[in-house]
Amino acid sequence: MADLNKVMLIWRITTDLEVKKIWDSWNSVLNFSLATNRSYKNKSGEKIEEAEFHRCVVFGPLADMMGQYLWKGRKIFVEWRLRTRQWEDQSGNKRYTTEIVVTDINFCDSKPAWWSSTSDLTPKKEETTEDDDIPF
Repeated sequence: MADLNKVMLIWRITTDLEVKKIWDSWNSVLNFSLATNRSYKNKSGEKIEEAEFHRCVVFGPLADMMGQYLWKGRKIFVEWRLRTRQWEDQSGNKRYTTEIVVTDINFCDSKPAWWSSTSDLTPKKEETTEDDDIPF
C-alpha cells in the first residue's frame, strides 16, 4: 500500500493574497494563512473557543487562480499535503516550519464575506465575480 499525505478541511482565509513569481523559473507561488475554529467544554463545563492558524503555499496555475478569485475572509474547501522545511537562520541555528501545500480548492461562499453587513472586511478587487463566472 502506498503512503498517503492528504487532508481536506473547510477554512477561512486570514491574510491578503499576493501571487509572486519565483525568479529562477517564473512559476507562480502564493503564501497565505487559513484559520480553523474549534469549540469545546472544559472539565468545569465552560465553553472554550480557539482558532488555529495554518501556513499555506500554492504553486503554478492554481496560485494564479487563487490570487485572482480569492481574498481575505473567503471560505474555501482545500485539499492539501503537509510539508516540513528546514533552514539555518542568521545565527546558524536550524529552523523548521510545517506548511500546507494546497493541491485542490473549492469555493464554499455563495457571496464574498465582505458583502455581509456584519463584516468589517473590505474587498480585494473593485469588481465582483459570482462563482458561476469562474472558468473551472
